[in-house]
Amino acid sequence: MEALSRCEVCTDHGVKSVEVYHADVCKFSEPIDILTTSAFRGSYIPMEGTVFHALDRRGISVQALAKAPMIDLRQPCHIWLSRKVEDARCQIGRIGCVELLGEDQIDQEVTSVEGAMLDSIRAYFAMLDMAAIYGVPMQTVAMPLLGSGDQNISAHLMLVPLIRECVAFLKRDRNVRRICFIERDLHKARMIGEYVMDSYQLMQAGALKPVPEQETRKQAFISYSSGDLDVARSLCEKLEARGMSVWYAKRDCKDAYAGSIVEALEKSQCFILILSRNSLASQHVLNEIDLAFQRLPDGITFKLFRVDPTPFPASFRYYLSRQNWVEAYLPPMEERLEEFADYVADPKM
Repeated sequence: MEALSRCEVCTDHGVKSVEVYHADVCKFSEPIDILTTSAFRGSYIPMEGTVFHALDRRGISVQALAKAPMIDLRQPCHIWLSRKVEDARCQIGRIGCVELLGEDQIDQEVTSVEGAMLDSIRAYFAMLDMAAIYGVPMQTVAMPLLGSGDQNISAHLMLVPLIRECVAFLKRDRNVRRICFIERDLHKARMIGEYVMDSYQLMQAGALKPVPEQETRKQAFISYSSGDLDVARSLCEKLEARGMSVWYAKRDCKDAYAGSIVEALEKSQCFILILSRNSLASQHVLNEIDLAFQRLPDGITFKLFRVDPTPFPASFRYYLSRQNWVEAYLPPMEERLEEFADYVADPKM
């Protein structure tokens, strides 16, 4: 077992943590109160190479546990929590399961699977809140990266909203002390460790720094993928010509990249997002959206400029589903940019 990263979470109930390990979840050296798993709906067959297979080899039948769970919310939410695992050889207390698509829906779009996963993850942590009321021990909740196996979920984009849900759960639940991501593939474990650290550090940086007084000139922050740099530059020129202050990377980065991003967002009253197939695949863009999302109570506004019709992955819908956007993929682009700049610079907007 190798510990790869640990993020401390300060809560009203003490310091807790989100941790990442390179290990076999069934050989984890410490007790796990709840092991979280994912499955296709109603399918708990212990296929070779799966967590269910590893559990089955150690005398834990997920199929048997699923027949009479302690909490059964499969009908509305596709989640359930088992009764206590009665096996003296095992350090796993209970199995929690998040079910995704049925086997007849495997060929659905990946975005449909991601959407199901995010909805189920929110419901899953609410179910753990319910279990805590009934006194279920849950000091340690462990999981592999849910949905990254046969469900083919985009791991790096799912981690930002998943970490947000984990941290929220740690802050509100009195008893849970840590959430552990456990992955036996070293490359994937290191990737998870890096993304967890990056996402949480940016989340903390945005939360801990005070929001300064607003400047007299309205400042806009442009979030974009490097593949759309020409669009970002052109939009910046048009906004500055209309008297706005504009910040975008890397032009305006003066110090460390992450610190500059946080500082610029704290000074901005408008968050402009260039939506494209490039940005919808970008971990950095999703981190910036997450930071801007935290500033909604401070009055920051979202202005979304959609330059192609690529569907939103679920991780982006998590943040943007209630925001409006401007469709800008009908030519000519120059005209669409002028219209959008007028819209953003309008003091009434």
